[in-house]
Amino acid sequence: MSDPLSGVWSAAVTPLHNDLTVNLDAMVGHHKWLLNNGCDGVAVLGTTGEANSFSTSERLEVIAAAAGSGIAKERLMIGTGCCALPDTVALTQAALDAGFNQILMLPPFYYKGVSDDGLFACYDQVIQKLADDRMRIVVYDFPTMTGLEISTDLLVRLNAAYPKTIVGVKDSSGNWDDMQAVARAIPGFRTFAGTEQYLLATLNEGGAGCITATGNATSHLCQVVYAAHLAGDTAAAAQETATAARLMLQAHGAVPAMKELMAQNTGDAAWRNMRPPIMPLSADGVAKLDQACQALNFKLAEAA
Repeated sequence: MSDPLSGVWSAAVTPLHNDLTVNLDAMVGHHKWLLNNGCDGVAVLGTTGEANSFSTSERLEVIAAAAGSGIAKERLMIGTGCCALPDTVALTQAALDAGFNQILMLPPFYYKGVSDDGLFACYDQVIQKLADDRMRIVVYDFPTMTGLEISTDLLVRLNAAYPKTIVGVKDSSGNWDDMQAVARAIPGFRTFAGTEQYLLATLNEGGAGCITATGNATSHLCQVVYAAHLAGDTAAAAQETATAARLMLQAHGAVPAMKELMAQNTGDAAWRNMRPPIMPLSADGVAKLDQACQALNFKLAEAA
């Protein structure tokens, strides 16, 4: 991994205690396990990490725990985007103060039908208020969740205005044409596919890699693709394996499926805890997930 902001990244799930508070020790342990099992980096406080179900104070605790974990700061990316810009500023400032320069930033997502000018102004406000040259923002584009479209034109504009700050995008649209368009429009921009299904295609277009929810379980498969690509191999067969695992797992719901697999892999039932409205898999859902994993002969790396 020549550039620390590249390769295979997992959007990490967040372990919770039975009272649904964050289990910070287990969280750090999970991050280390991911980094030992195929991940080049870990995205903390993303969608899969249930970030938008946590208060600002809880997120600050997560940032502090990550900072004290002993994990190299460049191997973690902190999600800070909130509906209220002052919250985004506060969380981003906390991340920077803790030594994290790599920021995954959702746009404010409550109001729909807003213009590119409005979305540009959101990122511009945060950057101007923080005025910190260390910050490297990966724009988080997830229209299914936000109801907003981050257009290629907007990303071009943001990168042109702040070439050293707006350095990439996590495209979770599932739309390959959009990912390809961004990679081609902004050479050197760190385009991350939000699904390992498009990992190799993104790399072939000069993109950075993937940041994926199912990477909690598939990072070892994704790393085979990435390593083969770096070695100059076609990596097509490895990509087919990673894609099959992704399509199988996503059918069961990213957070519930990943947490169920973590519970089974560690023997810790608390991994099934999640903040409502997200709920654990039903007994029938668990059975179907188990059957699907068995059909693919899919297994996680052993727990630490």
